[in-house]
Amino acid sequence: MPGKNTVSLPEDDELAAGIGEALVGREGRVAIAETTAGGLISARLLSVPGASRWFERGVVAYSGPAKIDGLGVDREVLREHGAVSPQAVSAMAESLRELAGVAYAVAESGIAGPQGSRRSPKPVGSCVIAVASPGGTVAEEHVFEGTRVQVMGQIAERALEMLREALLS
Repeated sequence: MPGKNTVSLPEDDELAAGIGEALVGREGRVAIAETTAGGLISARLLSVPGASRWFERGVVAYSGPAKIDGLGVDREVLREHGAVSPQAVSAMAESLRELAGVAYAVAESGIAGPQGSRRSPKPVGSCVIAVASPGGTVAEEHVFEGTRVQVMGQIAERALEMLREALLS
């Protein structure tokens, strides 16, 4: 029996399915770099039958070294701006887009809570999401409310909405 603090995937995820259809129509592929959402964005996309046609890879890069070594983010960007910044998350998305050889890449980093970060004055629920596409990179800052799992779900939802917006523009 699921507990009150669980995340479940929609049986028919219309947002994720629509993204898949748009990617197929554009002959595009997507890669995802997650921190706070912990794989939830990728899981939603992979719940769509036929995702192998348009989903390249998903990476959970939780630590600073994972962002540097695994995604190629410049250490100085993280040091100067912090991991939960438009600069760092845009760099994650842009680097992943290049590394994976895809048209679209999504990245996110945040503070899910319940405790805040020792190194950042940003509140629990803070998140930055970026989408890198052929048209450029768009980053948004958010503060989501709720439990850790609820924040994760909200990050995944907004990240997918941003990806859909990039595909439709």
